Amino acid sequence: MTVELAIEIIGRMHTGMKIAYQHRFAGDRGTILRLDNHAMVNIFDDGRYFVQGQDIDELVIAFGLVEEAWDPERWMEGKEQKENLNRPFPETNQRFDF
Repeated sequence: MTVELAIEIIGRMHTGMKIAYQHRFAGDRGTILRLDNHAMVNIFDDGRYFVQGQDIDELVIAFGLVEEAWDPERWMEGKEQKENLNRPFPETNQRFDF
């Protein structure tokens, strides 16, 4: 997904939603489109996008017709998930071994 394509999708929708504000992420890794209904479309520079806010059903459908959204809940699927990342000794379930 690109910013230009997202703007085009929003413009073609017949809901009357408009982009109220457009700005870059704080880490300069993507663009946020803030809509006048308080929804947001986050578009990352690597092509991922994520729709968030209230009353986003029509946005999700419109964007989903073009490309599937990035699901932060599933981004680790198929990869080894590590538990207790902040514990140096996970087998003992202790933070530090004294």
